[in-house]
Amino acid sequence: MVGVAGHRDLRDADLPAIAAAVEVLLRAIHDFRPGVPIQLLSSLAEGADLLAAEIALQLGLQVVALLPYGVVRCRDDIGSDSARAVFDRVVQRAEILELPAPDGLEPDALTGPGPARDRQYQEAGFLVARYSSLLIAIWDGQDTEHAAGTARVVDYRRRGRAPGDAAGAAFNDLLSAADNDWTYEIRCARQSTDSVAGGAQVPEVIGFICGDQRLGGADEGLPAELMTLISRTADFNEDVAAYGGRISAGGHRLAPPSPYRIPEALLYVDRLFVAADWLGVHFGRCFTRALRARYTLWAILALLLLGLDRQTDQGAGLANILVVLLVFTTGWFLAFWAHRRSWHRRFLNYRGLAEALRVDFYCELAGVRARTRGEFSHESFLQRQDVELEWIRAAMRAVSLRRALYPRAVLPSGFEHAYAAWIGDPDPVNGSGQLHYYRQRARALERRQSIAERISATLLITGLGLGIVLAAAAILSLVSGLRMGSHLRENLVLALALVSIYGAIFEIYLGEKADRALIRQYHYMESLFSIAARELASARSLPAKLEILRSLGHACLAEHAQWILAHRDKRIDGLRW
Repeated sequence: MVGVAGHRDLRDADLPAIAAAVEVLLRAIHDFRPGVPIQLLSSLAEGADLLAAEIALQLGLQVVALLPYGVVRCRDDIGSDSARAVFDRVVQRAEILELPAPDGLEPDALTGPGPARDRQYQEAGFLVARYSSLLIAIWDGQDTEHAAGTARVVDYRRRGRAPGDAAGAAFNDLLSAADNDWTYEIRCARQSTDSVAGGAQVPEVIGFICGDQRLGGADEGLPAELMTLISRTADFNEDVAAYGGRISAGGHRLAPPSPYRIPEALLYVDRLFVAADWLGVHFGRCFTRALRARYTLWAILALLLLGLDRQTDQGAGLANILVVLLVFTTGWFLAFWAHRRSWHRRFLNYRGLAEALRVDFYCELAGVRARTRGEFSHESFLQRQDVELEWIRAAMRAVSLRRALYPRAVLPSGFEHAYAAWIGDPDPVNGSGQLHYYRQRARALERRQSIAERISATLLITGLGLGIVLAAAAILSLVSGLRMGSHLRENLVLALALVSIYGAIFEIYLGEKADRALIRQYHYMESLFSIAARELASARSLPAKLEILRSLGHACLAEHAQWILAHRDKRIDGLRW
């Protein structure tokens, strides 16, 4: 999503230059990865909002009209016939999202000028700033006292709150200076002031700004962070298209069986979850298979190298060397392909997206309507640690925006459905939900880990036994002069070397698989859901229960974020010793 905020009273003489600057930016973003549908988020106010929206439509981009109130009233706010004509054209092709009136305020209170109307426009501007991955700011660069002014929106984008807005301070972490607050500034004069900050009198493209970074205009290239966001989103879209048939056939839905019509907000989140969940599982399996193949090649290579000096026939020795080179080549190709396909990165990214969508789905189903500000507070932590994960935040911004503005997804017995499917019952036979999942998965991993540890112990004891036998033979030779046959001794030394190397390879493999860490995470998640179930059982009111579910969702997201960051740097390398 690319948002736009700007002045209403732009000078007519400046409009062509401003339009050209906006077109250069939007075209550069679209052309970088055409497979990513760029959406322009605009309140369709007269001036900069309408100008950018019309250009976006001319370029074939989607426009999401986030209106402060109904279409008719927004149209009435426009002062000129030409601007109303543009408004009508844009509305016919845009997706309309109407900001609901504040609680306790009648819609009629927003019809005329006044504080209520200004606050509604301000909230629409803040939503544009909050949910955009890039904000186009078309303004004079000067502060204003007006509550719904562009300066307030730009400052909110930079700091997470508007000047003097004490209510916004609590949510400052979402869009702080250390976070992704990219804006694209186009400085221009207004009819009312006829001047801009810095004294320029003509439209000037300041370009990309984020914190202390100042880059040029779009004609000089996009910021690396923005290119990464677009690229990762394109990867996801392409994977969904490539595996669409298999996703439809094998994907697991979140939507519960119900005789009632499932609300569209839930179906929207469910469709995205099915794709992200299936892709995460698929690429996780690809990475695990590649990891196994890598260590299998290590084991073969060890045997071949240790057997080189035992080859007496020249042809057999040459064949051995050729097989060693083949194994090295296979290992290099495996590493190259795994890196090219980014199996591990895709696995972590898609699992992170799926978990965020799961939390979003069940909170919506249960009736937890997230506050307008502060959704997914974990994403600030993700962004500060790894800019690669910004695309997940961008995806969840789009989901959260629609979920926040759709009518609430009311479903009979929605809370009960959410409790059974999300928290569930740990019973091993008839269990359900995450309690059952984490308990069963932890036990299965513990059994597998126990077998692996027994294998490791067997290799260790076997190596120790072989070492004792060789040491005893050496002592016996020194004491009594009895020597072990050279052929037998060579075989025992070879066996000891193989057992030692295989034991080391197996331990490294177990460490890279990280089953021990995964078992700890599963036990933690099981305890987290157990605590939530206990708290819900003792809660006496529905609001208290909904607050517990909201807290559970944020705890789940925080844990998964830490898991992603802890395992981010894994990769399949070549056969390095």
